Amino acid sequence: PLFDGHNDLPWALRAGFNNQLEKVDLATNLSRHKVDGLRHGCLHTDIPRLREGGAGAQFWSVFVPTSVVGATAVQRTLEQVDVVHRLCDKYPETFEFAWTAADVTRIFEAGKIASMCGAEGGHQINCSLGVLRMLHRIGVRYLTLTHNGGPGWATPAVTNAGSFVPDDEENPLDGLTPFGKEVVREMNRLGMICDLSHVHADTMRAALEVTEAPVMFSHSNARAVCAHKRNVPDDVLLSLKKNRGVCMVNFNQAFVKDPVEGVDPEDPDGLPGATLSDVADHIDHIKKVAGIECAGIGADLDGIKFPAIGLEDVSKLPSLTAELIKRGYSEEEVGMVLGLNAIRVLAECEQVAARLQKVRLASERTREEMDGPDQGDQDGVSRKRHRLAPPASSVPGGNAVGAPLTEFINASDQ
Repeated sequence: PLFDGHNDLPWALRAGFNNQLEKVDLATNLSRHKVDGLRHGCLHTDIPRLREGGAGAQFWSVFVPTSVVGATAVQRTLEQVDVVHRLCDKYPETFEFAWTAADVTRIFEAGKIASMCGAEGGHQINCSLGVLRMLHRIGVRYLTLTHNGGPGWATPAVTNAGSFVPDDEENPLDGLTPFGKEVVREMNRLGMICDLSHVHADTMRAALEVTEAPVMFSHSNARAVCAHKRNVPDDVLLSLKKNRGVCMVNFNQAFVKDPVEGVDPEDPDGLPGATLSDVADHIDHIKKVAGIECAGIGADLDGIKFPAIGLEDVSKLPSLTAELIKRGYSEEEVGMVLGLNAIRVLAECEQVAARLQKVRLASERTREEMDGPDQGDQDGVSRKRHRLAPPASSVPGGNAVGAPLTEFINASDQ
């Protein structure tokens, strides 16, 4: 099955329809239906186009922007999970909620689209391992450790203010605090996939050192092909190979191709003219460095304004399949990229969880206990004891963390 690692339809439903499914008919082709509140204008996703694109399984992002924090972020997360469950209730002939890797295969074989949830930011657990566990119980199967801006215990690639967190090869960041490492360990025990999209490269490295289970980059590309800081460096891809994880390529033009001369590389609307062929170049590179077992698709549709040319919505995925076949990929290799690798990672995380649950109970550690009372802020984190990201106010072009940002701006996946 085609198992896409990241689709932001739930957020688009919130932005455009306040999560009121009675206001939108996803059983119709909505490609020409303008939706107020969507920065990309029209939905990239509906049932006819999912069917045309051959979708067999989908990780729906239950995203909440980092401008929303604390208990409110937890509430919004629950509401986003709820809308995924209600999609399955409203369109039972199309969607069925999946809880396990076996469910994904069974639902696909029944001719439906297996639906899972991924929470796109560590701030959505509000520094609570109890919230993490409850999200798993209601169907969240991966947690992205940061979004644009961090939860305090993990360093993001991009600050809340939208500026890149700088790299320092001579003095690397810790990436994760002690509590952040405990979050990864508890995810392993639960069988929740650790998603490393959006995080700083040093956070990628730290998480790969801690995890006992395969990780996922749910919507990231290869940095050697496009130098955007959201993409994955080659040394991390080599570690991913040892980890047996998966890097699922993103269709966002800014992550696919380096900007053309004269375009600001930090401008999320800068158009480098990335195409379907450029997306395939990322799959080629991941295959070359990490192996075909580590390549997947995480299109990020309905979360991006400018998809690669030729991959403008969910109906276009067969074109990417055709491109891979044209490049000499075997039927087996294409199957691995389209979904079998993602199913394997999910299944192996379940196997690790079954083993760990026999030897340890749920973690009762707290962030204050592990990181100390000086826990920093939304972007920076405990600079008293751990060298993580600087606050946004110290990054060129940044503004103080907590400065008013609309959800619309923060939702930009840049």
